Amino acid sequence: MFSVEALVGKNRLVIRLWGVVTEEEALQIGDASLRALERLRPGLDILSDLTGVTTLPESGSGQIERVVEAARVRGFRRVVRVVGRSAMAAVRFQRSSRNVGHEAYLAFSLEEAEQLLEGGWP
Repeated sequence: MFSVEALVGKNRLVIRLWGVVTEEEALQIGDASLRALERLRPGLDILSDLTGVTTLPESGSGQIERVVEAARVRGFRRVVRVVGRSAMAAVRFQRSSRNVGHEAYLAFSLEEAEQLLEGGWP
C-alpha cells in the first residue's frame, strides 16, 4: 500500500509505503510521484517513509530511479528517507538513488525527518 502527496506550501513530495508493495503498486507509486512532482517548484524536498514496508519487489528499483531522476531534472534539494526497521527497503532505495547520482539522509522516525527538512540539516 502507498500514498503520494505534494505538499505545495512546503514544496515537498511525501511518499509513504507500507505492507507488501507489489510490482503493480510500484508502477502506480512511480506514476503518482511523477504527477505530484508537476505540482512542485524547483528546489523541492522529498520525504519517503518506508517504516511499514515488509516486501518490496526487485522491479521497484526501476521506479525509484525513475522518480529520483525526474526530481533531479526538476531541481530537488534534499531527500530524507525514514527507514525505521525496514532495512531491506532502505538498502534497495539507497542503491537505486546512488545509481542516479544522489544520496539520501536516513532518519529513523517521521519526526526526525521533518526536523531535518525544517532546518536541522546536518
